[in-house]
Amino acid sequence: MLYTRKLSLYVTIVLSCLLLSGCAGMFVNDSSDIVTDDRSTREIWSDNNIEFEAAALGNKPPFSGKVRVAASSFRGKVVLIGQAPTEELSAQVEEHVKKIAGVKKVYNQLRIQPIVNVSQMSRDSWITAKVKSALVRENELKGVSIKVVTENSEVFLFGYVTPESADVATNTARNVSGVKLVIRGFEIADLATIEAKTAPAPTSDAKAPVAEAPVVEASVEDVALEQSPLADSLTDESDIMEGDVVVDHSGDIVEESIEN
Repeated sequence: MLYTRKLSLYVTIVLSCLLLSGCAGMFVNDSSDIVTDDRSTREIWSDNNIEFEAAALGNKPPFSGKVRVAASSFRGKVVLIGQAPTEELSAQVEEHVKKIAGVKKVYNQLRIQPIVNVSQMSRDSWITAKVKSALVRENELKGVSIKVVTENSEVFLFGYVTPESADVATNTARNVSGVKLVIRGFEIADLATIEAKTAPAPTSDAKAPVAEAPVVEASVEDVALEQSPLADSLTDESDIMEGDVVVDHSGDIVEESIEN
């Protein structure tokens, strides 16, 4: 899950690559100016539970040994990552996930292919580590928490970030060696939310200003639909040209091809 905390500049990167959960990692850069994950404790718990139950499907019939599933959930919007040998099994996984308590929408990004082997899992683990390391070195990403998931050399980026941070993270990841594709799954913080969270507190000798109207944070759906939502389908391979950035305007996922 995604947490933003104030940490020291030296960030310890912890990598965990599990057979059923994908090669994933998260980093947090030090900064006092932070756009925080504003989910409640209950929402975070629910998202964690959704991810656990979705990943566990790979151990249950009829998926055991055939399907590899990882999931990332934010307020019940779930992105499925991994492989399934047939469209039918992929659809079955999706239907099972939709029945998990707390799930509001599922974005199926399972690739129709055999599950990746141990050698590829190892490469994915190394790519995740390199991407996180590159993100940590970016000064423009101080205070930003980003989850990185790599499957079959495709890098998924998740986080609650500003538009500028999303672009910096994407450009950084797409220039890491070994990355074939970058898929953005960011929740973009709206301007009102950013200003409200970063505004200085009133001093003791001054009265707090009175707003003409309360500041209302945009809902996840509003932010997603207008700025950085996730998608139900991928860009067609015929639309991806080597070295070009490809944006799929037909859905919510943004894919970027990587120049070799």
